[in-house]
Amino acid sequence: MNKKKQIGMAILAMLMTASVTAWAANEPLTISADTLSYDGNTGRADAKGNVVITQADKTMTGADGWYNTKTQEANLDGGVSMIGSDMAMSAQSVHSYNNNKFTANGGVHLQRSDRQIFGDKVEYNTDTEYGLVSGNARLIAEGTTLTGNQVEGWLKEIRAVAQGDVTFSNPERNVSGSAERATYTQTPNQNDGVVLLSGSAHAVQNGNVLNAPELKIRLADDSAETLGGRSTLIIVPNQ
Repeated sequence: MNKKKQIGMAILAMLMTASVTAWAANEPLTISADTLSYDGNTGRADAKGNVVITQADKTMTGADGWYNTKTQEANLDGGVSMIGSDMAMSAQSVHSYNNNKFTANGGVHLQRSDRQIFGDKVEYNTDTEYGLVSGNARLIAEGTTLTGNQVEGWLKEIRAVAQGDVTFSNPERNVSGSAERATYTQTPNQNDGVVLLSGSAHAVQNGNVLNAPELKIRLADDSAETLGGRSTLIIVPNQ
């Protein structure tokens, strides 16, 4: 979970330091564009055409952008991308607010190490550590892929909820499943993660099939418990 938090904070750091008058970062920041302008009365700086923002090992690009030093609000449009030594991001647009929130829209893809987030829209708040991926949400981490219409995450609690046509798979562990809703909870620093599949829950592992209104899966030992009513287990004999 900390990886996702670091992704959001790194993106915010790049956006929020994009003031043409002052920034708190220790590393020098360079902004270039076809046209740069700044209004001292409103505190708004505009960059138009082939915007490139570089700082340390990170480079962010877009077609047009602006930053307001008074409202601490920023926006970058037009095929936005950011590349760093250990992370990358792409989206059609990125908007940030008050130094602690950002929204990325349009074919969003975030990646850090082997963890990836995809979605039509991604929102994140660094104060509350709450994130929301809306539309064609897909998360990939440690060999597991989770998809759904929407995925929410509360990182302080280590809790995530996926809703709408939810699927998950882990080829290495030979397990997959689906449900209308999936909830993941874990105690910080403990190996006690639990996945609750709700609504037409379906899971397959090593060819064996389990169907139930709800399924509770404990990841520490890969055990499964059916809940909510009549269930079906189909056991495939070893070939």
